[in-house]
Amino acid sequence: MERTSFNYSTKNIPVASEKDYTKRLIEKTEEFLRRMRWKAFHFLSPTTPADKKTFGFKSKNCPPTVEEMRTFEEGMINIIRNIAYKEVRCQFQQDLKKDISSIKNEERLFVKADKSVNFYKLDAPEYNRLLNDNITKTYKKSEKKKLNVINDEARSVARALNIDDRVEVIATNDAFITLKDHKENFTNNPTCRLINPSKTELGRISKRILEVINSKLVRATKVNQWKNTSSVLQWYKRLPNKRDSTFICFDVVEFYPSITEALLNRALDFACEHVTISNDDRQTIVNAKHSLLFNNGQPWEKKTSTTLFDVTMGSYDGAETCELVGCYLLAQLQQLPNIEIGLYRDDGLAVTTLTPKETERIKKQICNVFKNNNLKITIEANKKVINFLDVTLDMNTEKFKPYAKATNTPLYVHSKSNHPPSIIKNIPESINRRLSEISSDAGVFDEAAKPYQEALGKSGYTFKLQFKPPQTPLPKSNRSRNIIWFNPPYNRNVKSNIGRQFLRLIDQSFPVGHKLRKIFNRNTLKLSYSCMPNVTQIISGHNKTILRKAAQTPQDQATKTCNCRKKDECPLKGTCLSEGVIYQATVTSLNNRTETYVGLTATNFKARWRNHQTSFNNEKSKNSTELSKYIWALKSKNERYTIGWKILEKAKPYTNLTGKCQLCTAEKHFIITKPELATLNKRNELVSACRHRRKFILRYSIQ
Repeated sequence: MERTSFNYSTKNIPVASEKDYTKRLIEKTEEFLRRMRWKAFHFLSPTTPADKKTFGFKSKNCPPTVEEMRTFEEGMINIIRNIAYKEVRCQFQQDLKKDISSIKNEERLFVKADKSVNFYKLDAPEYNRLLNDNITKTYKKSEKKKLNVINDEARSVARALNIDDRVEVIATNDAFITLKDHKENFTNNPTCRLINPSKTELGRISKRILEVINSKLVRATKVNQWKNTSSVLQWYKRLPNKRDSTFICFDVVEFYPSITEALLNRALDFACEHVTISNDDRQTIVNAKHSLLFNNGQPWEKKTSTTLFDVTMGSYDGAETCELVGCYLLAQLQQLPNIEIGLYRDDGLAVTTLTPKETERIKKQICNVFKNNNLKITIEANKKVINFLDVTLDMNTEKFKPYAKATNTPLYVHSKSNHPPSIIKNIPESINRRLSEISSDAGVFDEAAKPYQEALGKSGYTFKLQFKPPQTPLPKSNRSRNIIWFNPPYNRNVKSNIGRQFLRLIDQSFPVGHKLRKIFNRNTLKLSYSCMPNVTQIISGHNKTILRKAAQTPQDQATKTCNCRKKDECPLKGTCLSEGVIYQATVTSLNNRTETYVGLTATNFKARWRNHQTSFNNEKSKNSTELSKYIWALKSKNERYTIGWKILEKAKPYTNLTGKCQLCTAEKHFIITKPELATLNKRNELVSACRHRRKFILRYSIQ
């Protein structure tokens, strides 16, 4: 295990290649046009039923073509096709490029530390050993059929809500670990935090339900359920007699995984006394906690549960579940005399004016409350100064100041990072605003600002941090605006002004008097730049590649590439069994006229090639593709022709692990940016349904 660290934030973004940028722009443009089409369709069809409650799930269906949008869509395609680039000369970006190259060439994994900026280089076998040790502590091997149980529960709930055509099956993301290098004896006995990213999409529904329940419950019970540091400071400022008071500070040990089904049901019973919760909502909340952990395709279930119940840290509704249980615990703690107590998820803080001996007695009573709910806590009492979240609270001086652990060195996005300029500009101001909010006065601010000022200087900023007392925010307008946002990726080497071209296109395509002018104009269509992948995402991709190679067997590496009996007749010269490819067919007729067609296949090319041969020979299938239409047109003229095949690119089809179909995007990239390679393809294929996504949708997945 070798410790390494970068001298900059891994949130920095390198300048992307022209190809990667164009593909991301195609994805964002397709998402934008899909939303526009659906809005135009419902606007032009007033008899369409009112929108149903979808809990934030977007339709997976392909929107119908809207003729009134054709000019705008063609303009968006032209923006993609005519992107101009420039050379970027920047020392920071050059250094970033070298580091990324060394990361990709490294044969070991980069494992992030849990609460510091460090990374550790681990060989795949060592990493897998640590991962397996942490999994087997609390999990046992499960059966693959239990995955179907979770999906069946999700299908039942989604079908009742009529959104089973929008919700996908559980994504079987592999678990991973981060290293707790701040723990004692880490070198000899490294400890890890196990993260389970696999989660059912029922959690998104449960999250919405719990948000409503929690907000009503907090108002009804008037408990101190804090949402952030600001709410903690508001509570602290209102405390009377600070100099005569002491703190009791506690932390719930492994709060998320320690929540059992019985504890959640007791919390829901308590909530029902103050809030109306339907049986269906309650069942959805419980079912959303049924999950499995995955490692190399093997499912694992929690040892302490017989119903697959597990509140994971990566789940959609984990924080909301934690807050619900926290309200239930706070209601019990409120019954303790002469104490004011609050919770921020797993961190608790109390204030009392009792004597030290009486405070110790209260401390034991707090421990008993958690013990009765099968929870463990670490607790300290009779403290005048404590570190809570990211602030230090001092009863002696009645002040508060920023707090950061010794291992937590501040690192900020560099001023030359490939972020949108608006983000770069706002970083120093947001740091200044945050430090001012958690500093009680200018003196405290100046004392705490030094490391942050140095970090800003190292990141290329000249901004001077100055204390600015927090201003009371003005009341926000409740006016709702029905806006569709276009989020093209930002890249420093793009010369074209996409924003200006986008706004000009809106005016040209939807002039005054246009049928869609009311819903599509500069007030309803707006642009905000998104970001390309940062260094952290690049490291994550590198780690997955290393682990995938380590998991391959010799049989996997010796995959057969061709099964043709006569190798000289193979359509791809010995690689016809290649899977996940973008291919090109070149049709040459006797008069030397050449037409090209670009297609894709997620299965092996040989199967797709046979389908093409069927469409060429069977007249009933002549309209299957643009290629078959052209072949039959040649046949009708009795023109002889030859077809050549080749692979243009390999890409992965849609998977709900990433939520993207690289295969479809790659095909659109060739059709849009290199039309000479796809003369037979239609130009309106930018907004099309991904045929590889259907098997992941609950309504169509195998039951």
